[in-house]
Amino acid sequence: MLPNSGSTHRVSDAIARRIKKQISDGRLTAGHKLPAERDMARQFKTSRVSVREAYRSLEELGLLRIRRGAEGGAFIAKFDHEPVRRSLSLVLGLGRTSHEEITEARVLLEPSIARLAALRARPEDVVTLEQVLIQEEEEVRRPAADSSTTAGQFHRAVANCARNMPLVVLMNALADLTAESVSTLDVRIRSRHRRKNCEYHRQIFEAIRAHDSEVAYTLMLAHVGDIQDRVGRTMKQAARTGFCGPSAAPKRAAARAAANGRRR
Repeated sequence: MLPNSGSTHRVSDAIARRIKKQISDGRLTAGHKLPAERDMARQFKTSRVSVREAYRSLEELGLLRIRRGAEGGAFIAKFDHEPVRRSLSLVLGLGRTSHEEITEARVLLEPSIARLAALRARPEDVVTLEQVLIQEEEEVRRPAADSSTTAGQFHRAVANCARNMPLVVLMNALADLTAESVSTLDVRIRSRHRRKNCEYHRQIFEAIRAHDSEVAYTLMLAHVGDIQDRVGRTMKQAARTGFCGPSAAPKRAAARAAANGRRR
């Protein structure tokens, strides 16, 4: 039974803390279905409102997935980087940071990840990394191919080789944000970026396969620094011209039409 605080918010916090403790202890794992609100309220001798608030707060943290319908309920979520990505995306959207700062964070983070990857990569990690690289190289050879499935996958795979969960989470979140910003660029520009990136990726892969940590570090530093320079220049140019990609022209036309309407 939970302490009778007289505050739904405080009771829901206590329920959420207890569930988080059970997740931390390994008693609740990904996919585990929690009791229905009514049953959980009875178990904790509290109201369904408090349980609902607890479930909602855990869902916002990415610890629960709430499904609707006959087969629905509250399920323990698989641990991933999505909560971190959402937080960074919100900060970026509110103007509290910038794409330049996101890339700067990658410059500081990724070379060290590559170094660890070269030191820790297991044979199966190297196989997976090579498969990602080969798929990327095949897409680069086919300019019309949709590269959305492999964009950023090489960097994620390198992070997995490092076998450090916090670094994997951060890398995935930063890679997602970079992919979102680059997706606004013109297709031809993205294609040029992909070709250049692929050249770096092949060299970084060879260093990791050879377990040469210092070469992996140096190459990744050069690679992410190059990304910082190229994407930064391209986005500044796009901002000056008002053109980022195929969707920009309709937006400009709509803006002109609205302006003409106001003048009339």
